Amino acid sequence: MDSTAALLHFRAIPLADRLNLSTGEMGNFSEYSLESKTGTPAVAAAGWGAWAVPDWTVLGGGAPYGEQLPPPQLLICFILLVSIIRLLHIFQSPRKPEVTLGDSSDKNVIAEIVAGIPLLSEPYRPPPLWGKSGHVQTAAYGVLGHANLKRTADRRIRQVLPDGSTVVFDVFEPLCPHPSNRDITFTLTPGIANSSESNYIRTLVHSAQEGGYRCIVLNHLGALRDEKLTGSRIFCYGGIEELTAMMDWAMAEYRDTRFTPIGFSMGGNLTTLYVLSTKADPEKSSRLMMGLSVGQGYCALSSTPFYHDWTNGRRAYNYIITENMKRLLRSHYAEVVEPHVKAGLVDEQRLWTATSIVAFDEQYNRKVFGFSSLESFYSWVSCLPRLQASERPLPIPMIFLNARDDPIVPEALWEPVREMCSQRDGVAFVLTAHGGHLGFLEGGSFSPKSVTWLDRFILQMADSAVRTM
Repeated sequence: MDSTAALLHFRAIPLADRLNLSTGEMGNFSEYSLESKTGTPAVAAAGWGAWAVPDWTVLGGGAPYGEQLPPPQLLICFILLVSIIRLLHIFQSPRKPEVTLGDSSDKNVIAEIVAGIPLLSEPYRPPPLWGKSGHVQTAAYGVLGHANLKRTADRRIRQVLPDGSTVVFDVFEPLCPHPSNRDITFTLTPGIANSSESNYIRTLVHSAQEGGYRCIVLNHLGALRDEKLTGSRIFCYGGIEELTAMMDWAMAEYRDTRFTPIGFSMGGNLTTLYVLSTKADPEKSSRLMMGLSVGQGYCALSSTPFYHDWTNGRRAYNYIITENMKRLLRSHYAEVVEPHVKAGLVDEQRLWTATSIVAFDEQYNRKVFGFSSLESFYSWVSCLPRLQASERPLPIPMIFLNARDDPIVPEALWEPVREMCSQRDGVAFVLTAHGGHLGFLEGGSFSPKSVTWLDRFILQMADSAVRTM
């Protein structure tokens, strides 16, 4: 029989019986069919006041044309599976990092340093199941990182600043001599509201100590709950007073060492600003070997619209960062909030109801640090305008590293720096396909390595700089 002679039966369910569907009591059914113009039964229709439920069959001995449609649960599971695969980018292939240098950099020190880093000539292989998702990489390190590693600092140093604030930093001595027998010190500036107790700092310090490097880690003002603040402020995104004080102490304490300043996220901005500040002081800049910035956004003014955009979940990250900043203020309320509220400088109600970092900065940071507008404050804290201001922006070689899948720092923020590095000597830009925001985990999906790709990159970079310089 012609396959077009299909009959769609509509089972008419009386209105009174609809409520019995969940129990399987279908009630009485009526069924009839309409004839097609050719005289072949074509379509069955339900009567008035009934609920039509289609049942596809085909004529021809009563044999079904095909099986029934799959249950909705299977469809939902399929949609979820496809969504998870797209989120995790499971089928993306590992890629080598992209390195950007100036056209004339082939004879420069930075090119020699980059050439001596083996990791840049091979693909970065994140955990295969979830490691290609920037969101999971960003969140996973706090759970899967070296959380049980709690190595105590050899020394905790406190220095009082002119405004009465006390900067706190930790010194971790090397566990063995460096293979070159030279004295090299990493000065580490963590990300926003982070400290030497943060996971990614602990694992790097552990690896560096075993490689013969000393580490000095800046603890941002207010980041350590057990350290009472002596001033009326917390850290600032662009204020380098604390970092300068730490570097001055280190240069006086370790006169034979050379320093490699390294900054993460916001700490990358501070590190860049500090290195720029040494241009006017050759004695200081001569003590620096090279610098590294990891995962920073470079320009606070340009980042403002992105943090209010839901693309890639940035608005959610914005909220989380804001809540962390408010938590930090609450833990030091008497020192850094109450005086400004009593002076009428800060509106406490508006401060605690801020749900974005822009609103938080408007209600607290901009006022406490003495700026008339948020635009002027953001211009002051950003390193990008100063990097672009001169032909040779930095007195030492420096590498800027970002991940393409960083959910917090989109391409529009790091692209100007990559462009700058393509036109100038002494700087390099490294872009990884994966890694998220300060993640860069490696190994198995269920047992990733505690030492990250970033940890290994930093040690290889430093070893290459020691050989080159």
